[in-house]
Amino acid sequence: MNRAREDRPLGAVEDGDGEASPLTAPVAAFYTPLKHPFQREPSGDRQIARLLMDGLRATGFAPELASRFLTWRRRFDASEVARLERVAALIVATLVARYRRRPPEWRPRLWVSYQNYHRCPDLLGPAVATALAIPYILVDTAVSTKSRKTPFRAWLSAARVAVRRADLILAMSPRDVPRLTALRGSAFAADRLHLLPPAVDLGRFEVSADTRAVARAELTRGFGPDDAPLLLCVAMMREADKLASYRVLADALASLAAARPARPWRLLVVGDGPARGAVEAALGLLPPERVRLLGALEPEALPALYLSADLLAFPGIGEALGLVYLEAAAAGLPVVACHGAGPDATVAPGGGFLSAPTPVAFAKGVAQLLDDAEARGQMGAAARRFVANERSLEAFHRRLGAALGGLGQ
Repeated sequence: MNRAREDRPLGAVEDGDGEASPLTAPVAAFYTPLKHPFQREPSGDRQIARLLMDGLRATGFAPELASRFLTWRRRFDASEVARLERVAALIVATLVARYRRRPPEWRPRLWVSYQNYHRCPDLLGPAVATALAIPYILVDTAVSTKSRKTPFRAWLSAARVAVRRADLILAMSPRDVPRLTALRGSAFAADRLHLLPPAVDLGRFEVSADTRAVARAELTRGFGPDDAPLLLCVAMMREADKLASYRVLADALASLAAARPARPWRLLVVGDGPARGAVEAALGLLPPERVRLLGALEPEALPALYLSADLLAFPGIGEALGLVYLEAAAAGLPVVACHGAGPDATVAPGGGFLSAPTPVAFAKGVAQLLDDAEARGQMGAAARRFVANERSLEAFHRRLGAALGGLGQ
């Protein structure tokens, strides 16, 4: 059974390193059914979960990871779903009993769930929040348009139950607002449905020109000519959408190499995962001396890579948010991506090219930036201004605090 650790002292709160720290503020129970914040595998979902926990701290709460129970499944299996629902019921009973044993001042004041949709419904939060009579808050939830004939129809209903139970909904993508409004009604949406776009810490990317030059020299030593523009791709190597994006990237760059073999460029790839073999096969279309795979890296190692590159090139097919585009923007890096929910919402206006999701269209955007250093500089500056003005941590904390304040907590 995958549940919160039982060795936490009463009133302790799990911090960003997974350690217990003393309770110093009202508790906010925090939960995500997709990936918990302290999972070892680097991912944008994990980073956003941590961002939310930090945001709760900044707004006066002590976030406590309620459970490590995960519901996400790629394929529906009736017996597995039944087992998960039984486990969820046991965890709900355990959490309610545990919280009720605490002194009133140490009980959660609210429950916050990050991500809830038909492949990873929140089976804990609605029941626990109702039992404790505390506000239930959903962040980055979605209302699926899939037919009721889908094998996941039971979890389609479970995800909708969570949306209907929510006292506050914070959407991270504008695409989700219309469907959530339709489900909850315009009166709820006007008062209790807010946009909370993801943010990035600009401070991680504030370095001098000399520091940037040193980082680039170390990263590119022995990797192609020094004057060749450096393309960066940061993405996990998974089946489906991620693999489709890698294939578009590989086909696009292969066409550029075939059309103009002398055009200088190099590609750095950060990422790993179960589809690595298929990704390597796709990138095998490219001249091997132009490609370097670095594997998976922790978020702390990424700023130096962004600051060393000339542009970020990742199609982002099927991306819901695309945190990588905000990180690139914070580093003053222009972006080439494909139109879609995530890139459309996170690529800075004037900070890059958004193309159709085809190798031909994507290659055109990459070629324009490869051939125009001045445009790269202008777009990179626009991207960084966008983050400073709209997607900074300060802006994120203000939006979160205003939304929570509306609950009267």
